[in-house]
Amino acid sequence: MKASETIRYWEEAAEKYCGVQESSNFSAQNRRLVEDRFAKIGAMSVLDAGCGYGRYTDWFAKQGAKATGCDGAAAMIRLARERYPHSRFDLVDLTEDLPYQAGSFDLVFCNQVLMDLPEIAHTLSEFARVLRTQGRLWLSIVHPAFYIGEWVTGEDGKKRAKEISGYLTPHSREGDFWGRSLHYHRPVSYYLNLAARNGLSLLEMVEPRSYDPKENQSDLPLFLCAEFEKR
Repeated sequence: MKASETIRYWEEAAEKYCGVQESSNFSAQNRRLVEDRFAKIGAMSVLDAGCGYGRYTDWFAKQGAKATGCDGAAAMIRLARERYPHSRFDLVDLTEDLPYQAGSFDLVFCNQVLMDLPEIAHTLSEFARVLRTQGRLWLSIVHPAFYIGEWVTGEDGKKRAKEISGYLTPHSREGDFWGRSLHYHRPVSYYLNLAARNGLSLLEMVEPRSYDPKENQSDLPLFLCAEFEKR
């Protein structure tokens, strides 16, 4: 699917997505992880790539960073500008050339975005270009190894495992969490190798515990977070 069609889905889902994210326990857990990691970010220049309705862009700005949010969906940018009028938001298709000079940012922050883009090779190349040397790329995605597949439920009604197939082959699947959307599955190695080819060295990978143990005792992660440094 073309990026323009993916963006159209997000245009239609923007309002509902915003509401779901504000009330979601998973989103709250993700925010705590991000805020712990970047609590002392200071005056760094930050690109919030795929900023959605702007929550993280505004949070970075409140920590003292020079933060810019960008997103390909005009409806998301409209919501961001309405909610956070003192922050900067640009309408940018992340699959195209980014409208920023080389070496412009200390941090490119890309939270829960890349698995929603049909093509990401040029995206990672552009992230590397706009980062200064020794700048950081921080990305998070739903965990490729465990997002796909169906839950196996025990006799006690608790989720304990997943049946996984088709992990190694990239593919897409449609979802309907906040409106129609497409998820693009790629194995973990795809992301790591793509980062390496663009001069980005892995510093740390985190697979945070996300599920409520009262309902889910699988010990499987929902998210994968990785931080890279530009060589």
